[in-house]
Amino acid sequence: MKKEKAIYWLKFLLGFYIVSTILVAGLNYGLGGMLAEENADLINSIYLIFENEFKIAIIIIGSLLSLQIIKKKKYHRLQKVSIIAFSITALLIHGIIPWLVGNRELYYFFMPLPWSTTGLQLMNTSTVYFSEHVLSWGAGGVFAAVVFFLTSNIVVFIGTLIMGRRWQCSYLCMLNGFVSEIWSDAFPLIGKKKELNENWLKFFNIFRWIMFIVTMFFVIWWFFRLLGISLYGNRDLLNELEVIKYLSLELLMAMFFWVVWTGRGYCYYCPLGTFLSLISRLAGQKIKTDNTHCIQCNQCSKACPMSIDVASAAKEGKAVENLRCVGCGHCIDVCPTQTLSYETHFLSWWREQT
Repeated sequence: MKKEKAIYWLKFLLGFYIVSTILVAGLNYGLGGMLAEENADLINSIYLIFENEFKIAIIIIGSLLSLQIIKKKKYHRLQKVSIIAFSITALLIHGIIPWLVGNRELYYFFMPLPWSTTGLQLMNTSTVYFSEHVLSWGAGGVFAAVVFFLTSNIVVFIGTLIMGRRWQCSYLCMLNGFVSEIWSDAFPLIGKKKELNENWLKFFNIFRWIMFIVTMFFVIWWFFRLLGISLYGNRDLLNELEVIKYLSLELLMAMFFWVVWTGRGYCYYCPLGTFLSLISRLAGQKIKTDNTHCIQCNQCSKACPMSIDVASAAKEGKAVENLRCVGCGHCIDVCPTQTLSYETHFLSWWREQT
């Protein structure tokens, strides 16, 4: 398949995914609670098929198309690894693990803190959320979901200490990361690629900390509630506000960015990404720029989906340690002199051993 044809089908697939997401999520969240039980169950069944089997299928097809495009390029080793990693994650989270546990809603709990508090709400026996799931899943099903939630948090945080933000944002993220990498050559769906100016970068820098503070408020509130300490606020209202935040500022806004800008738009203010970027500092995450020599072609800065000026750092041989860096490695993939490399304390130590 020619590169142009593969990109066409990749764009078509992304557009189909966006439209399907809006329709199915709209039915589930908008009408699910207003219909008779039989109809509500039917909509929920459609939603679960969409979030599991459909999502796996669209990721696998998109991955094959993207890998076909990458074959036509000289490098792109790290992007290839990311695409394969996301395909494996999709199979595990939306297929194999739910099948083994017998719970097709398990993906809800693969949203580490502070991204979502659904796991904390499920652990709180006084919540309606807990009561509803005990009735539908049983005590054993709730226990399995809680264990999965806690395990996924541990895996994400330990993995970030080892591999930096690349671990979650370019291997595991099933909200925005997988689309960003698999459909990298399809953005934007409308118009040409756009660059952010300084004013927009300043806006996103402020907005990400606002999102982080708001999200941490939800986490702290539910955590204290779990400990039996009541804080001011209505739990049902807070739960609704968190759902609204997810649907509007996260899911719908992420898709809007895919259409008009880039796949990493949401990553500029993702609260989990902000939290993991701080952990990545402890992990020693950086882009090393002095492995060989920089010829100032500026390809690295052009390839960066997070608008980081890699070229200026490379010119001086300084490491890139920007909090926006998601570790995607696009800058490394396009460097003609291979002077760039992705590093953490652990990865540097591992390379020395081998």
